[in-house]
Amino acid sequence: MARHHYVPQFMLRRWAPKGLINSFSWNPDAGKVLETSVAVRKACQIEDLNAFYGVPQPQRNVPEDNFFTPQIDTPASDALAVILSDGVQSLSSEQRSAWARFLVAFAVRTPETLRKMGPIETRKGLKMAQDRAGGPPDLEAQVSKIIANNMPALERNMPLRIAMELASDPDKIAVVMAMEWWMRQLDRDDILVGDRPLLSMPRMPFHCGIPLDNRNCMIVLPVAPDVLFFASANHKTKAKNRNMTPSRLAYVINEETIACADTYVYSLNSSAATLVKRKLAQKAQEKQ
Repeated sequence: MARHHYVPQFMLRRWAPKGLINSFSWNPDAGKVLETSVAVRKACQIEDLNAFYGVPQPQRNVPEDNFFTPQIDTPASDALAVILSDGVQSLSSEQRSAWARFLVAFAVRTPETLRKMGPIETRKGLKMAQDRAGGPPDLEAQVSKIIANNMPALERNMPLRIAMELASDPDKIAVVMAMEWWMRQLDRDDILVGDRPLLSMPRMPFHCGIPLDNRNCMIVLPVAPDVLFFASANHKTKAKNRNMTPSRLAYVINEETIACADTYVYSLNSSAATLVKRKLAQKAQEKQ
């Protein structure tokens, strides 16, 4: 079985110069937030997340091996290298498209999308189709039996196929490409990154979602411990963002990263440990 990353390693490595990343998470047994060092290769990954279920072995990893790695992550890694070395203005049109596609893909590759929301919507869709179907009762019974027998595969594979389609949606990619892109480089390495790293304002009800139909939408992605990537269609947003002091900006984005994280928050060092531990503890208490 393969272990697939929903936050690619190339993003997290900038918080882990020696292969280890500082990790914070709430431990319910201990009743507190634990701070540990984790290997990047073990962070933000789940067994067979991007694998088809119930298909011959050679086809199981097609989504990961033929789509997410070569079509999403590898081109995005190349684009990020340019962003960090020369700025967003140096991206070629192909690199800009690859980066926009990477941003759009975040929402459809989260574990909750593929393992929770996706299966629920699949069952709803199949139920609606069965309810609307007309035909001899014996034929409908046979169809229902076939669907029931194949439900485990349908629940796993349909959301994954839809995720790949949505990540390639040219309309969504075009909206992000048309936004104004900019970066903020801070004077210290205390920017956090979470296990749901893509942030958007206004915040969406599901992790890493982007409200592309909102003209005031702003996308924020920490890309290094001292660098933030921004995109927005509202030109006033950039000016407002530029007026924020580096310390204030870091605090606001770090708070949002903690709020949007599912389980883990990562850092280069322990400079923001007090904030992370306090906020994660508050989140845990609110869930009780």
